[in-house]
Amino acid sequence: MRIMRSLWLRVGLCLTATLWLCDAGAQPADEFYLGRRELTLITSGATGGGYDQYTRMLARHMGKYLPGTPTIVVQNMVGGGGIRAANFLYNVAPRDGGVFGLIDRGMPTAPLLYGEKSQARFDAVRLSWIGSVMRETGMGVVAARSVVKTIEDARQHEIFFGSTGPETDPAMFVRLVNDLLGTRLKAIHGYKGQPEEFQAIEKGELDGLFMSGWSGPGRAYVRDRMGRGELRLLVQMSPRKDPLHAETPTILELVSTPDARQIVQLVLDRMTLGRPLLGPPGIAADRLALLRRAFRMAVEDPELKADAEKQRLALDPTSGEEAERVIKALYATPVAVVERTRRIVAVAGE
Repeated sequence: MRIMRSLWLRVGLCLTATLWLCDAGAQPADEFYLGRRELTLITSGATGGGYDQYTRMLARHMGKYLPGTPTIVVQNMVGGGGIRAANFLYNVAPRDGGVFGLIDRGMPTAPLLYGEKSQARFDAVRLSWIGSVMRETGMGVVAARSVVKTIEDARQHEIFFGSTGPETDPAMFVRLVNDLLGTRLKAIHGYKGQPEEFQAIEKGELDGLFMSGWSGPGRAYVRDRMGRGELRLLVQMSPRKDPLHAETPTILELVSTPDARQIVQLVLDRMTLGRPLLGPPGIAADRLALLRRAFRMAVEDPELKADAEKQRLALDPTSGEEAERVIKALYATPVAVVERTRRIVAVAGE
């Protein structure tokens, strides 16, 4: 009898917990956010880097457009170039709309480009897409002291580029240009973020890096150092040139075959996701709608725009609906194109 009572008690507790979770999930979005004093916004970027700055800027302004104006608390979750944060959001974070994140733009397509070799443990199409604060372009940057001044030089000399992890865009760009353009770049992984990579360039430990985001504090830093004659641009990872740097070729100008252009286009289309803001899968539709609305209103807020200008952060937002369409289209890419791209950007051997 004692055993039976214990079993029934456990069943009752389980049923109570289940009902509580159902009630929480059924709670209207307005009531849910009115009852929350704090929300958690995770960033995969290191403190002081571009992702961290964009995340903290959104945290300062987005909460006032949610019911109850909750405080948004930023949590840095660095590791694997963003894999740790992405896996946490998908597999561990509560799915109630109280936790969301701004992660490395290379993470949502890591399963697509790296397949079974990826450390990603998520289905990007199922993530709850809130928006992106900036559409991005990439830029290859080298130290002015480097023997490499042009792509042709990079075919003749081995130089070292930094990255935070093998599945990030900067590391993937190294493999891409090596395969398609015949360069001899070597990726060195394990840096915490862009500030540490710039320091390594200053010390002579690295020759350069690929910036997958030409919008944040990194852009301002590079332009300042270019003015001092310390850095130069090597190649633009974009279908369109930055008008301020028309003399620097784009990768699409440098590849010659239709197959190569198709592969490059797949890689560059991902840049629309820029600085992706997303939540775990399964957030209730009305809560996701409120998060998307708060994001849209925040990025149009004159105070946020002034904040961005003060920090020299560019803004070119993408809505959650558009980001969701982009990710679905990317995962619908023909298998043959994906397989050819995977062979080129594979992490094997690093």
